Amino acid sequence: MIQNCNEQMLDDVVRVDIVAASECQLPIPFQVSGLTGMTVSNLSQWQPQTAITALGAAKLSVSYAVQDGDDGELESAPTLKQTEKRVAAGIVVTHDLQVPLTALFQVTREAAALVQQTGDFHVILTTQEPARYLIYSVPNASSILLDEQGIGQSATLKLSLQSMSHVIRLV
Repeated sequence: MIQNCNEQMLDDVVRVDIVAASECQLPIPFQVSGLTGMTVSNLSQWQPQTAITALGAAKLSVSYAVQDGDDGELESAPTLKQTEKRVAAGIVVTHDLQVPLTALFQVTREAAALVQQTGDFHVILTTQEPARYLIYSVPNASSILLDEQGIGQSATLKLSLQSMSHVIRLV
């Protein structure tokens, strides 16, 4: 994904999944830097696993078309702000993802609390195509907050992750 096209890709997002970092077995080191279009296409190392099993099961899922197992319903497209900062280890990218929700707040609240207790997590964005994008977090650099306005009126899932790369497209 080219950094300039974030808005276009985000408008097409139909699903947001949060997976525990401890359950992911991807061959992408967290030190990946400067790659905005990296594709993961050679999955032969995981035989017989596939990319889906390598990512692990979602601890929290929200989508436009709520299905069994989903924890919330998207109200509109998520927004993503990426900020780069040069540190001794290289360039660190802070991803601030805001996901507006319209329903299932109690279920989302419980799932968000579970994710918080689990520790580190990564985010998978699925678009209409369908294409999947990964926000891969470095250890001890991910946080989640469910910001609710009023009682059962609206809520925003706020995710913050630090990474050594921009969004990674999964193939």
